[in-house]
Amino acid sequence: MRLARNADVIIENMRPGALERVGLGYEAIRAFNPRVVYCSISGFGSDGPYSSRPGYDTIGQAMGGLLGVLTDLNAPKGTGASLSDILTGLFACYAIQGALIARERTGIGQKVETSLLQATVAFGAENGVRYLNSGDVPTQDTRAQMAQVYAFKAGDGLPFAIHLSSPQKFWHGLATAIGRPDLKDDPRFAKREARIKNYSALHAILKETFATAGRDHWLGLLGSNDVPAAPILNFKEVFEDPQVKHLGMLVEMIHPKMGPIRLVGSGIRMSETPPRMALPPPIGGEHTGEILKSLGYSEESLAQLRSKGVI
Repeated sequence: MRLARNADVIIENMRPGALERVGLGYEAIRAFNPRVVYCSISGFGSDGPYSSRPGYDTIGQAMGGLLGVLTDLNAPKGTGASLSDILTGLFACYAIQGALIARERTGIGQKVETSLLQATVAFGAENGVRYLNSGDVPTQDTRAQMAQVYAFKAGDGLPFAIHLSSPQKFWHGLATAIGRPDLKDDPRFAKREARIKNYSALHAILKETFATAGRDHWLGLLGSNDVPAAPILNFKEVFEDPQVKHLGMLVEMIHPKMGPIRLVGSGIRMSETPPRMALPPPIGGEHTGEILKSLGYSEESLAQLRSKGVI
């Protein structure tokens, strides 16, 4: 309660109702801190038929439709990334920032909410809107066909991807790069709509062609013809990439217990207030005493709390 009295933002991700039961819900905090922005994150939302269910990342991916377009539904597998967890954190950040800007105008805080389910469904709007307006249920292959996305292994076994999107020049560049200018006017592929319809046929031609030489060879030709293409990198390769290094995405520092550590840098750049990582991640409870002293707790009180195992 002492922390909440002057807090700008409170974030909690308990199951709905958990903090209300101990007197720390939004209404209790707002009564003495009307400027607070109170962010609640849950699996399915604070009300509704699923609100009391436990939720984790893969549950959000599965229920929100994301996993349904990322895996082969005939042989389903979980993904290799915590997508719904990260998405929900980003949506929570976006909501908090919006509420803080609103508070600057009105002087009043508010409660903001998101959930694994809500954030994942919102993130899937591209496929969601496609279904809602066409009735066609998107699959793992839908976007690849629509956006003209291709992935192959080159002759040396190394994977790479191509994304033609909609500009016709990229298709012409691809046909030139693979030494097949005749394909530019082939009625099966000449227009984007035809390439979408005949995706499998074009994929088969490209797969056979790209198997004849190594990845660097093809990426060189694709690049010289301005075709959007890239190697499919593992994380070791990502952090060895010169552009990733240039962007400062590898941050090195000393941790008081772990020694030298390497972290992933910020995903944004800002001209006037550039984000920076100056301190290592704190040890659990590292600043507890410092924070409690700032709230008026004495050394004697802290000693009592430690003896009882509270801190």
